[in-house]
Amino acid sequence: MKRTQQRMAVLFVLPALAIYGLFVLYPLAMSLWGSFFTWKGLRMLDFAGLSNFARLFVFPSSARLTGALWHNVIWFFGIMVFQNCVGLLFAWLLFLRDQGKGNGGAAFFQSLFFFPAVLSPVIVGALWRLLLAPGGVVEWALNGLGLHEGSLTVLGNSQTALLMLVAVDAWNWMGLPVLIYTAGLRQISGQIFEAAKLDGAGSGRMLVSVALPLLMPAIGTLTTLSFINTFNQFDIVYVMQGVQGNPSYSTDTLVTYFYRLAFGAEGAVGITDIGLALALGTMLFLVLSIGTLLMLRFFDRRTVQL
Repeated sequence: MKRTQQRMAVLFVLPALAIYGLFVLYPLAMSLWGSFFTWKGLRMLDFAGLSNFARLFVFPSSARLTGALWHNVIWFFGIMVFQNCVGLLFAWLLFLRDQGKGNGGAAFFQSLFFFPAVLSPVIVGALWRLLLAPGGVVEWALNGLGLHEGSLTVLGNSQTALLMLVAVDAWNWMGLPVLIYTAGLRQISGQIFEAAKLDGAGSGRMLVSVALPLLMPAIGTLTTLSFINTFNQFDIVYVMQGVQGNPSYSTDTLVTYFYRLAFGAEGAVGITDIGLALALGTMLFLVLSIGTLLMLRFFDRRTVQL
């Protein structure tokens, strides 16, 4: 009976493994393999060793790579500020509302925060591009309130465009940290908070000294997901600023740079460079893998066991 159950389990798992291997593992392995060869169009030619990787760090590729990497880093830390500060604060306020009025008292506000997360980033990018365009709703509202005069050019200004894209991405996914932190807070025993109250701790002290250490698993999960998502950022940039990361590559990311190399949108002549693109993809894969492992290890060591 046990062998029969094991065989049935394998049979049920095999279709999923076949699809995963065909559409994930095989393309990944071929991408890693292809990064060590020269290419002519879409045809793989001679073995090139590490020359494709070396070309990444030679001008002009080095300038594009450094700029795109720096933008991804700024994006990541900007998202983390929103998630671990604003998101945690909202979750704490919803948790206090539940404590005072019983379970479900904050369900409406929790759903309200999560609503943007059900929208596709493409839809969100297109929506905010219209709202932030010169003559758009945001400009009209700011001019009407006396907070701004003239045309709104935040997306056309290289000093503000990236920060605005980070804010749009944070708005899109703000409901996720609120949902995860609220669920984490509800898993903490109420006796711990009661003991803190008896010791004279207020709401702020309980958040910092009691809730925050016990939320380390949730913080680690959100940090890891944010790291992966921000370093794979493409859709919002593509929809709002184009594949060039306008203006003047000020919103360029590693994935938009990869797209230009792979599909011939880099430079004036627009010639594809598959070898360089695959080398960039391999480097990004290594950065994400090593970074994810380090983050999981870092937060696992700081998890508080009760």
